Amino acid sequence: MAPMKKLKPASMDPITAREAGNNPRKSMMMIGETTSREVLINYGKFPNAMLLLDFGFTLPYNIHDQVQIQLSIPHDDNLREMKLELLQHLTPKIKDAVGFNCPDDTFIIKEVRSPRGKGKGLPQALRAFARLLCCNSSQELSDLALEAAQIDGRLARRPLKGSRTEFKAHKMLSSHITQLMQKYDTAIKLFTSSFWTCICSLFLFNSPSMSNTFTLRRQMAHDLLTGELRVLKSASMWLNNYCAALKSTSNCWSQLKNRI
Repeated sequence: MAPMKKLKPASMDPITAREAGNNPRKSMMMIGETTSREVLINYGKFPNAMLLLDFGFTLPYNIHDQVQIQLSIPHDDNLREMKLELLQHLTPKIKDAVGFNCPDDTFIIKEVRSPRGKGKGLPQALRAFARLLCCNSSQELSDLALEAAQIDGRLARRPLKGSRTEFKAHKMLSSHITQLMQKYDTAIKLFTSSFWTCICSLFLFNSPSMSNTFTLRRQMAHDLLTGELRVLKSASMWLNNYCAALKSTSNCWSQLKNRI
């Protein structure tokens, strides 16, 4: 019978973890009666926000970075109750990186690989929510519910019949993401500004031992912000290209009608 072995965590500081690349792994020591060897346990495909919160490190370029976006139906919307009811019954639940359900008005965006307005692009649930928000009549909402019942039961998964409304819905998303990008950009500039560096240096002048800790934490914050900003930029580029394609198609139809 093989001797009983046990796992003992090996020390891994945040700097070492950051150097692990896009597939961070946890180092463990397997200790037996006569031999011991190192085995590696994968941390998982998590974004920097979760790696920082749960394990205390980030990656300079994390391909699993994601951003949570929150949209809401205005309280002064006359169709608010009807829209909320449709969302509750016809919209699937969104899960976060751990697997927990997100609120109905919260969506997760990952990096869009293709910048053109084609392919997978943004999450369908987010685009469906935007289409729902742009509906201005109960008839439009009823048409969306009927369409959902005729296909797979999911709400507003197809482009809206009116290209102007479809354009408006995605332009609204683009504007929202642009505002988020501006906030991220402001935060990143604050971390890299000479003023911030001078202020922090004054506090660390009498504590040289804290200098490395501060530098590491500053870099982790930078990794987190730049990674999520990269995701937002990819989404913004995809939306801009999609809206440009819609506008081009609409212009072509207008020119064709004028000729007829």
